[in-house]
Amino acid sequence: MGQQMACLDQFVIFGDSITQGAWDQSRGFAMGAELASAYSRRFDVMNRGFSGYNTDHALKVVHNILPQAHPQQVAVRFLVIWFGANDANKNPIQAQYVPPDRFKKNLLEIINHPVVTVHSPNIILITPPPFEETMLVELQEEWGVPPPTRKAMDAQEYAELVKEVGKEAGVPVLDVWSAFMEKAGWKAGDPLPIPGTLELGKSKELEELSYDGLHVSPQGYRIVFDELVKLINEKWPEYPPYKMPYAVKVQWEKDMGAEFWDVKNMI
Repeated sequence: MGQQMACLDQFVIFGDSITQGAWDQSRGFAMGAELASAYSRRFDVMNRGFSGYNTDHALKVVHNILPQAHPQQVAVRFLVIWFGANDANKNPIQAQYVPPDRFKKNLLEIINHPVVTVHSPNIILITPPPFEETMLVELQEEWGVPPPTRKAMDAQEYAELVKEVGKEAGVPVLDVWSAFMEKAGWKAGDPLPIPGTLELGKSKELEELSYDGLHVSPQGYRIVFDELVKLINEKWPEYPPYKMPYAVKVQWEKDMGAEFWDVKNMI
């Protein structure tokens, strides 16, 4: 019997529908699919996105979404946590709202959960993207959900909360909210109101980054992907997307050398 092939370590993205949709290529570029390509034969990139979930829900399922650490099993090398878009939803009918203090507490509990810490993963937090209120009013009418809708300022608040958790936990944060807002021509210190509010009307720039005012478009996912790659290369240069040596190789591949075959991507 031949030698058993080693399992690939995992790169897990844990979040809500914005994570779940990151593999959907029906509209175009998909961040999750591209990340899986970037780490093909290096990591198994896992979609752990749950539509409609907030951090309360996340705490109830975190023990089910990661493998139990064991020398003969896989390890989670990266864990990306991307919540906040539902936690910030104050519509009582949708019952998703998680107050700021509990939201921060939940994120910290996920980061420090035993099923996470046993893997000692490299953890990245991602902020929620901006909300575009005009589009969200249209979306709620389509869904048949009465007001109120998510507010642009609430997305900003929960993005700041994620950054506070990152600072407290010593975890890098990918600030998607600010990256998108810069594309909309607004940055910290600029006058209010911010783009995305009903007061200013529909933001053409945010409309390009979100197909319904909440969920991320292919153009938006491209920004998230590029920023994520940049962050990984800065913080963990030993795990460069596209350029890591393959985890499993037979002898003829080993003979060719990593610089030719896997690192330079000759196929």
